[in-house]
Amino acid sequence: MNVGDLCSVFVYGTLQRGECRDSCWPFPPGRVERARIRAQLFDLGEYPAIVLGDDWVLGECWQFAPAEMARTLSILDDIEGYSGSPDDLYCRQVVEFERLDAEAEQEGQAYAYFFAQPHRLLQIGRRILPVDGVCCWPE
Repeated sequence: MNVGDLCSVFVYGTLQRGECRDSCWPFPPGRVERARIRAQLFDLGEYPAIVLGDDWVLGECWQFAPAEMARTLSILDDIEGYSGSPDDLYCRQVVEFERLDAEAEQEGQAYAYFFAQPHRLLQIGRRILPVDGVCCWPE
C-alpha cells in the first residue's frame, strides 16, 4: 500500500487530543473521530502500547489529506521510534477501526503503532483490562 492511499491514523495514547503530544501533528486534521480497534492495551507509565489482541481499545482516528500523509507519517515514525529496524520500539501497521461518532461509513482502515517487542510488555508494563467492554488510556 502506498502512503498516500491511506489517509487516517488511529491513536490511543499521548497523541490524542488533550494529551501531552497532541501538538506534535504536522498538519491540522481534516477530521478527528472517536474510534476503536481490536488489540490488547498496556500501560507503560508515561505512555501506552498495543499488541495484537481481541479487546476493544478506544482512541481517535485522525484523517488527513493525501498530500499530507507522507510528512505526517514521517513525524509520527520519529515520535514512535519506528524506522523499519528490528530494534524499533513500535511498528506501524494497518488496522481496521470502527467509528463511534459515525456520521460517515462505520468502519475503515488506518495506520496504528504497535509495540514491536510484545514479549517484553509484562516486564515493563501492565495490561489494561476492559471496563464496560473497552480499554482506554489513561484509565
